[in-house]
Amino acid sequence: MVGMSRMPLSVTIVAQDEEDRLGAAIRSVAWADEVLVVDGGSRDRTREVAGELGARVVEHPWAGYAAQKNVAMEAATHDWVFGLDADERVSPELAAGIEGVLAAPGDRVAFECNRRNHYLGRPVRWCGWYPDRRVRLFDRRSGRWIGPDPHDTVHAEGPVGRLDGDLLHDSYRSVEDHRRSIGRLSESWAVGQAERGRRTGPWDLTLRPAGHFLKNYLLRLGFLEGYRGVLICSMGAYHVYRKYDALRRRRRIAAP
Repeated sequence: MVGMSRMPLSVTIVAQDEEDRLGAAIRSVAWADEVLVVDGGSRDRTREVAGELGARVVEHPWAGYAAQKNVAMEAATHDWVFGLDADERVSPELAAGIEGVLAAPGDRVAFECNRRNHYLGRPVRWCGWYPDRRVRLFDRRSGRWIGPDPHDTVHAEGPVGRLDGDLLHDSYRSVEDHRRSIGRLSESWAVGQAERGRRTGPWDLTLRPAGHFLKNYLLRLGFLEGYRGVLICSMGAYHVYRKYDALRRRRRIAAP
């Protein structure tokens, strides 16, 4: 990849309290022209780790997932950016794919890639977790991050291409970390949905979680993952329940 003539690239990472995982993310994109970390107010060594590995660090109070990623995008030095999460790594195959398309992007203004999620130390193929396609590489003159928290995505105004290679995602540190994440993300989702006036009913707390489990465990072949499939689908159903329960509580508090 060294010496290849291509468009310069900024890799942007938003992080908060990620000292244990950020290093692997930065090292996986050490070949990029710039690695920029926007820290949302970490209480650990996230900023120090980033600086020690050569990343440029910008501090900005946490503004929400999409908004924080747009802060990073706008602070980047180059127009072509790759949005990377602190718990993700760019595989060598994906790095080669990125280099290749930046050498000749054609009329495409963005590129999507497959994300391979890992759970309890192993990659997950079923449960609806793969290929988990995400647009991550884009020209910021034609794209930006949008979406209600925590479901940020890139909206590109132009043709979108495909990248070879997988983006590697270490989903959770442990089952307990998964549970804590569900609580945090559920509350974030409920805040946004309540502001939009969304309502909830009894079926949201019963049928939706059950439907999520059955769809991912049976139709999406989660049972092929063994005990991890049971965990993933059960936690997914629990996440659905927690989201709508959080929304129900917020609507109840807001009711006159």
